Parts: sequence; structure tokens; C-alpha cells
Amino acid sequence: MKVKDILGKNVIYASVPGTRDEILELMRKHGVNVVPVVKKGTMALAGIVTHKELMEKPGETQIALLMKRDPETVSSEDNVEELVRLMLEKNIFHVPVTDDGRNLVGVVSLSDIVRKVIVVEKIAEPIKPFVQRVIIAVWDKTPLPVAYSIMKLSKAPVLHVLDDKGKLVGVVDESDFLRASEVVSEEKVSSIISTSEGTDWSWDASSIFYITTKKLNLPGVQVKDIMTSDVVTVSEHVSLSECAFKMMKHDLNQLPVKDAEGNLIGVINELDLVKGYYEVTKRKQKKE
Repeated sequence: MKVKDILGKNVIYASVPGTRDEILELMRKHGVNVVPVVKKGTMALAGIVTHKELMEKPGETQIALLMKRDPETVSSEDNVEELVRLMLEKNIFHVPVTDDGRNLVGVVSLSDIVRKVIVVEKIAEPIKPFVQRVIIAVWDKTPLPVAYSIMKLSKAPVLHVLDDKGKLVGVVDESDFLRASEVVSEEKVSSIISTSEGTDWSWDASSIFYITTKKLNLPGVQVKDIMTSDVVTVSEHVSLSECAFKMMKHDLNQLPVKDAEGNLIGVINELDLVKGYYEVTKRKQKKE
């Protein structure tokens, strides 16, 4: 299977020069986590912007200063196996696709591999060996800025939300934080003092400048106000393809995992499934 076989038809992109508001509008309108950037008037790839860049540079408004330059790319004629290897080696979740190493023709993601490859190939290997056994959880009344700091410090792609009784009541990920964010105007005062020279007397003139900046800000609401409360779980004994199908059916990129007794034991995300797919594929190739 080649990259072109899993590549979507609609190419969503922004251009430089451009502003952060354009990126936010595209993400919210199309429900995407990443936007490739091209040079205005062409399809020449210039960079890529993800949720991460937006949240880590809340005060930056220009796409040219937000985007990650010279991202890894693949050709539409490359094999999916080569794409998977690149993603796992570089730890990247989205890869721009170019026709000649220059012009953008689309973007492929972990979701494309999960939904268009792992689901289709009916892989019977159970997910159990690929489940992450560490769960990062927060209280449902945690303020958003605190919860996001926990996510950044723990480097967790998702936070599990617990109520007062320690019961799992929801999940929240980076896209939830971005949807909840607000563009807030901040006004700063700057003064420049000029002093006269070359005279026996002096005077000071002070000029006051009001500088207004627009910053991406998280409101002071609680995690429970933005979390996904309909928690879909999966058993550790289901297959990679069954788990992938459940993610696709519910439009999710991760699932909490339970054991045979119904106890929460971990979490599995799209990256874990792709790692499992790659391992199983390599194992089969060695046998052949």
C-alpha cells in the first residue's frame, strides 16, 4: 500500500505571510490538529503548525514565527511502511506529502494509518502488550491553566478526569484546550524619555506609548466544563484492528483500557496502535 492510497482529497493549508487567526479558523472549521503552510501564491511547502506551536507560543500572532520550518515529508509514491517508520523514528504524528519534495499535495496522520490501514488489514494481535500502564489524571474541578500545565509537565497526550470519589468521568486532550482558548487583548504601557543636550539648562520629555497585543489565553473555568464526558473504553484483550475500529467509530485518538474485571489499567492511543502494527508487520516479514 502506498501513501497516495490513504491520502485525503481535500488539501487544507494556510499561507505565509499570514496570521494565527487564520490557523485557528481552519482548525476549528475543519476539525484538524495540524495545518501545513505554503508560500503565498504557490503550493511550495514552507512549514507546519500544530496545536503544540499555538499553545506554546500564546503571544505570537504571525504564522511565519509560529510554524515549524522544514518539516519531514514523504512522497505520495512512498510505501506506507516507510511512512510509519519515519513517524516512529522521528516521533511525529503528521507528515506533509509532496509531489517532488517541494509542492504540497496533502497531509497524512496517525489517524489515517489507524483508520485506513490497521482497520482494513484485520490484525488479530491483542492490544495488551502495547497498552500504556501509566495514567495521568486530574480532578474534575481543576482550573484549565493548571490542568494544561500538568499535561505539559507530564508530556501526556491526554488527561483522565476523576470526580470527588475517584471515578473516571471524562477525558481531555490538547484539542479541547485549544477549543476552549480565547484571544485576549493586553495593553502595555511603554515610555521613552528624551533629554536635551548642549545647553546650560535641560528638560526631559516623556512620550507614552500604549502597545496592544493579542494573546491566546486559557479561561479560568474547570476541566469538567470542557472535558469529553462520554468515556468510551476498551478491553485489553481486543485485537489491534478491533481497537482501531472502535477509535474510528467514535472519532477518538485514544481509549482508556480495562481488564477482565472492569478495572481501569491503562490507556492506548493511535501511536501505540501504529507501533503495534509496525512490530507485527516486521515479525511477519521475518517469518517469510
